[in-house]
Amino acid sequence: MKRLILASNLLPVHITWQDDKYLIEKSEEQTIAGLQNFYSDFEPVWVGLTGFENHDFTPEEVSSMEAELKHFQCVPVFPRARDRNLHLHGFSRNTLWPLFHYFTENVTYSEVSWKAYVKINRLYAAKILEFISDGDILWIHDFHLLLLPQMVREKKPGVSIGLFSHVPFPSFEIFRLLPWRLEIIEGMLGADLIGFQTYDYVRHFMSSVRRLMGVDSFFNRISIGERTLKVDVFPKGINYEMFRNKALEIHSEHPRPSVIQEEMKLFKESGQLDKLIISIDKLDYTKGIPQRIRAFERFLQTYPEYQEKVSMIVQAIPSGETSESFFNLKSKVDELVGRINGNYGTITWTPVRYLNQTFTMDERIDLYSLSDIALILPLRDGMNLVSKEFVASRHDGTGVLILSELAGASKEMHEAILVNPNDLDAISEAIREAVEMPEEEQIRRNKVMMMRLQRYNIERWASEFINSLEGVKEIQEFTLTRKINITRMRQVVDRYKATKQRILFLDYDGTLAWFKKDPEDARPDENLYDILKRLSGDQNNTIVIISGRDKETLSRWFDPAWNIHFVAEHGVWFREPGEEWHMMEQIDNEWRESVEPMLEYYVDRTPRSFIEYKNFSLVWHYRKSDPDLGLQRAWELKDELRTLTSNLNLEIMNGDKVLEIKYSGINKGRAASIKLGEGGHDFILAVGDDWTDEYTFEAMPEDAYTIKVGTKATKASYYIESVDLVRELLCRFTKENYDG
Repeated sequence: MKRLILASNLLPVHITWQDDKYLIEKSEEQTIAGLQNFYSDFEPVWVGLTGFENHDFTPEEVSSMEAELKHFQCVPVFPRARDRNLHLHGFSRNTLWPLFHYFTENVTYSEVSWKAYVKINRLYAAKILEFISDGDILWIHDFHLLLLPQMVREKKPGVSIGLFSHVPFPSFEIFRLLPWRLEIIEGMLGADLIGFQTYDYVRHFMSSVRRLMGVDSFFNRISIGERTLKVDVFPKGINYEMFRNKALEIHSEHPRPSVIQEEMKLFKESGQLDKLIISIDKLDYTKGIPQRIRAFERFLQTYPEYQEKVSMIVQAIPSGETSESFFNLKSKVDELVGRINGNYGTITWTPVRYLNQTFTMDERIDLYSLSDIALILPLRDGMNLVSKEFVASRHDGTGVLILSELAGASKEMHEAILVNPNDLDAISEAIREAVEMPEEEQIRRNKVMMMRLQRYNIERWASEFINSLEGVKEIQEFTLTRKINITRMRQVVDRYKATKQRILFLDYDGTLAWFKKDPEDARPDENLYDILKRLSGDQNNTIVIISGRDKETLSRWFDPAWNIHFVAEHGVWFREPGEEWHMMEQIDNEWRESVEPMLEYYVDRTPRSFIEYKNFSLVWHYRKSDPDLGLQRAWELKDELRTLTSNLNLEIMNGDKVLEIKYSGINKGRAASIKLGEGGHDFILAVGDDWTDEYTFEAMPEDAYTIKVGTKATKASYYIESVDLVRELLCRFTKENYDG
């Protein structure tokens, strides 16, 4: 049975000190999670902190608690109290939390807190590395541990690591405010699978990776060196059946006794209320509790006919925060509730009943099932499970959910009344619509949401994440089977040395030479000259440099007397050793007058892009441009060029941050076929890194060695990691003795 290691901020247990010993119980969250069947397929182990924030544990206490928690499959981490507070209340809650929720005015940038954050992540890594094995799965949860994936990856590169973020991921313009943004991204990229609640967060994360790391993605996959990782959407569900069954129990012939039920009934009857609104969330500035209360006040002002007929219960769950902003928020909420009740309340009617306390899950279900409307309006929320819990608790399908369009849950719960949480008039109108909504309409909306919640529950969420993680590992293993490692490199070299008539097709940029922001800076160095001289000096070799470069550049860089064949501009120009450049066929070049003005227009619209003029093609480069803008302009330019070139017999080639427009039918594959001639070669090698090299790979016979530089999707049989390794392979061809 596989071991599943779950790392989170807190262990899923409740620990108290009683009678000179620790009393440990499973937390309510673990008890009601609905993941029992999921965990039964694994050997689960939880790694996290205890609930004791301001206590430095002695060695004896550490030993005792570790022994006790082992029975609960928990492995505790024991940081010093100061480090823990700086990590949690400093960097996690006062830096990452407000930044990720777009509350930049609440962000503090503290070097001391950042160092504590790094230190706690390292403590987790050290603890996990004590017992983790390559066959285990490590599932890391949330923003407290964003550095942990890479820390574990460095020591255990073969282990499966998943990271799930329960909070939003901000746009790059917000994320770039963080001084340690690069370290955070690098830490997260240590995972094999990174999960977010919505596609918006995926898109923001991918944009930050592209801009900060210069790493491109293919759909939702990112290739870093030889490793491919995946970024995907996994909206968290709830234990739907539990909420449903407990709600049915409340309304059965023999309901379970509950203080909340009695108080709710008395509250509705004493005020002779027609409708009761429930609003539950943490007392946190991201949840918009004051806005909800103001919106209800606006409703009472706008629709006075509903005064003394509609009340609202606000449960603001204490967040455990002790900062000044928290106390200011609590004071503001207290003031708003007092003002509304003072201005509108009567002896028999209380407009707002405010509860600043934590309820059990059963008590929350009582609140959900006995109210009529849920007003859930966070200003920004990763998901918001309260909205899902409310719908699941509607035993008869009635009830109306008013939901913030800035909550992650809004992406799934389209049938709710969606509103902007900052638009008080819109919320007031939404409350009126909810109060007046016929039961048939309520049931119609809720039925669709209930079916969705039942299908995509918390167990399916967890299963899909782990299945996707295992799928990524399969992709990585498949990639490794095609990798030119030391063993396979030795096999290729052995084959090379055993043959007498060889032909080598070598791309230039990204294969023999590294990419440069300025293409002119990618000229050959002495090491490359030495490799090519030795290869071309062997009379058994035919060396073909097959490049998209123009012939003038290649002529400047390489002596025509060398025994090297050149193909320039993807197959337009040919040059045999000691001869002049020539074309295989005449090409019409008049089309440039039509296309060039459009490229100039896009240069003007895309800062730092430029045009490269070749003899029979035009190339628009956007490597230096803003990554997102360059990609967008490339799409726009391709779309316009398709219309313009449809009758001109031209082809648009999409290279590595370049668009090349050239005469149709001319490509590297056709040129390679011409060079292969009548055959007779007993060793054929083709190496390239670009989309344009796929033509070359296609033109090769089955027994050829076709190698892609990088791990992008390819028709090549193998891939090699870098330009350095391409050069190493070519060096080994020319050595009499080499290290295998």
